[in-house]
Amino acid sequence: MRFTFFLCLVMLFWCSGAAFGDAPSVHISAKPSWPGILKPYNQKPSSRTIERGFYYELIEEQVQVEKQADYNHIIRDIVSETGIQNASQISVSFDPAYERLDFHDITVWRDGKPLNRLTASAFKVIADEQDLSNFIYQGSFSALCILDDIRKGDRIEYSYTITGRNPILNGMFCSNMYVQWYTPIAHHYTAIIASSGRKLNFKTFNNVPKQTISEANGLKYYVYEGFQVPPAHDNDSQPSWYNERGLIQVSEFANWGEVASWALSINPPSVNVKGELGERVVKLKKDAGNDKEKYFRGAVRTVQEEVRYMGIEIGEYSHRANNPEKVFKQRYGDCKDKSLLLVSMLKAGGIDASMVLVNADMNEHVEQYIPTAYAFNHAVVTANVNGKQVWVDATMDNQGGEGTDIYFPNYGKGLVLKAGSDALTTISPSKGGRVIGEDIYAVKDAKSPVIFTVKTTYTGDEADYMRGKLESSGMAETEKNYLDYYAKIYNKIEAKDSIIVTDDLKANKLITTETYKIGDFFKKDSTSNKLTADLFANFIYNQFPSITGRIKTPVALTYPYDASYAIKVVLPGGWNISEDHDAIDRDYYRYKSDFTTAGDTLLLKYSLSFLKDNVPASKLDEFKADIKKLNNTSLGYSFSYTPRGTEKPATINSALVLVVFLITVGLIVMGVWLYQRETPGIVFAYGSTFVPIGGWLILIAIGLAATALVTGSNMVTGDYFSLHTWNIYHGSTHELNFRFLLVIEAIGNIILMLYAVFCLVLLLNKRDILPNCITGYFAFGFIFFLADYILAANISSKLAETALSPLLRSIVTAAIWIPYFKRSSRVQETFIVPHPPYNYSYEAPGVAEEPVS
Repeated sequence: MRFTFFLCLVMLFWCSGAAFGDAPSVHISAKPSWPGILKPYNQKPSSRTIERGFYYELIEEQVQVEKQADYNHIIRDIVSETGIQNASQISVSFDPAYERLDFHDITVWRDGKPLNRLTASAFKVIADEQDLSNFIYQGSFSALCILDDIRKGDRIEYSYTITGRNPILNGMFCSNMYVQWYTPIAHHYTAIIASSGRKLNFKTFNNVPKQTISEANGLKYYVYEGFQVPPAHDNDSQPSWYNERGLIQVSEFANWGEVASWALSINPPSVNVKGELGERVVKLKKDAGNDKEKYFRGAVRTVQEEVRYMGIEIGEYSHRANNPEKVFKQRYGDCKDKSLLLVSMLKAGGIDASMVLVNADMNEHVEQYIPTAYAFNHAVVTANVNGKQVWVDATMDNQGGEGTDIYFPNYGKGLVLKAGSDALTTISPSKGGRVIGEDIYAVKDAKSPVIFTVKTTYTGDEADYMRGKLESSGMAETEKNYLDYYAKIYNKIEAKDSIIVTDDLKANKLITTETYKIGDFFKKDSTSNKLTADLFANFIYNQFPSITGRIKTPVALTYPYDASYAIKVVLPGGWNISEDHDAIDRDYYRYKSDFTTAGDTLLLKYSLSFLKDNVPASKLDEFKADIKKLNNTSLGYSFSYTPRGTEKPATINSALVLVVFLITVGLIVMGVWLYQRETPGIVFAYGSTFVPIGGWLILIAIGLAATALVTGSNMVTGDYFSLHTWNIYHGSTHELNFRFLLVIEAIGNIILMLYAVFCLVLLLNKRDILPNCITGYFAFGFIFFLADYILAANISSKLAETALSPLLRSIVTAAIWIPYFKRSSRVQETFIVPHPPYNYSYEAPGVAEEPVS
């Protein structure tokens, strides 16, 4: 209420003409003689590039530095009805504190004929205060002309001159001029005209036409002329420092030292504070004694908490701070007002301090700019407290901690305003805070509501932010917002208790505890009579930015950000699930999840950290793929619960048992048949006989026996034939994949077990068919485990991790033993027993072998 009343007074004061004489107005005058004449250009842009129903045929901007005048000449071409809506009004912003607006021409060209629309009465001059919501009043106005009777095909041509410069720059010239807009431009022309003796520095960004320089009559003409300039496209997800538009920077400052000297000259700290401010300094000194850190924090809290943020940035006060004594007395000020106040208070307490200019949008990227007064949009403070350099943002509030333990945003680079400062200073980043979330679902039984407890711990700057948010919203509104959020997930949810807030200001740690009752946590499966529930880590997912396929720019991340999140489900009867783990480690973010159980508690743990303030454009495909993967496999979790007394008698997967039984019988029959097939007899040389099993073959026998035993044991303990296992992924996107994997594993394992037994029997009987059969056994093992791994990898990383080890063992086993059984002379001499086993004979004594031809 007080703020609204204050604004009303300011507006009344302004509109009455008391601020700067008469109320702001638009003047009508002839075009000045100093702008140069352009060559005509009538090429239209491609119709495919026109997005808003019109394009700029011409944008001409000529800046006369010596006359402090900016001439603008613009032509818009309306190509559709949409263009009539978007381009039928003219709006020019100016600051009447030091600028005069003259319109020279407004002409609507229709069918090649001019229609004059320039009249003083056509303009409405209205306050142009877009930053009022940010508590900044700049005193700028907009001259608005809404053209009537505009039709498709019209050309709207107008020109005007703004004369005057902000006197705070003391005649120094600085400007940022864009040569690319968000609408196609057929012809763009920018000229800076200055005295030949004035040294101007230039820097261009992105696609800017080549500069041409000419000189005449003691003036230099710096010209940039472009044609068919495409429209720029920003997106809401890009970092604040990212800009693809063509930009020309012009500055008369030669270096950062000149900028620092100028800024310090208009914002000198008060040496001897008096009045109410002086009295407060005396009190702070008395309270702190000789403790500099205590005095420092007392001064910071005074400025942050007692002086509200409100800027009256009219005229020279766009860059000049108000007198600290005045600011403290009126108890409001903008960033430079509050910073200069804090610097003055610290100096009065014997602490060396300085104002620092930073750019809250560009952060460390401000170093790309040439030295200019327009490089910065925010002011902060640095101080030396007991030999430690401390950075403070005086506009922040609700900051916890003690002494010099205070969070400072990641502004990256700043210009310190003190004697001798001649370069940007690197600002070391503060240690970021953390957010630790814990959601606990306590299940009593199938009928009772689930008790849902949400405990969130904030530390550091996260505690600062939440403290301010709670203070701004109020507890009642906060509780309503939180309940509305969870109601989107659970229809039947109600608050069980009020939110409990525990705030440790000294440790800068804030904890909120919410408690709810959920009546529809479970959904009933009519076929199995089980209750199912779906969990999803919205706490983590909501931190990821939304990325569409059209975005080609870097995407902003909340940096720094470090969060831990846990979901706990306490369920009667405990859990029978496999643990799962996932992790992604990129150079711009880090993610980790662990799914475990302990007794009656399921624990899903997540952590997410953003390591940079953006995802580079070259990594967007990777980032989108990561988010998709996490959304599909890691952030969500489903489980089922069978209440006691509702279990159905059927717990065995009879169909799978029958399939495996039939395959087992078939394999046994086939094994007996293969074993009993008659094979060619053998003839021993006189004195020879069968070779006993020995050497490496003993290891093969042990391995086959172990494989048969372990595989058989796994078939029993692995719960392959349980309906519970069969329905683990029921209702999920992986249901069919998992059931197919289960069938393959059951059949594959029974084949592997019986195949091992068959090979073991052949080995112990030294059968002649063993080498070929065991080679097939090793090959089957490799193929089976490879297929198992591929199927598992399509379901979850945990299943893939479990399937990887047997695959690797099968590869090594096959690589070693298949060549051995193909080439070993011991194998060839040992496994020669035919069927029937008595089908062998001996050569007569003295019979010589026939020579080999």
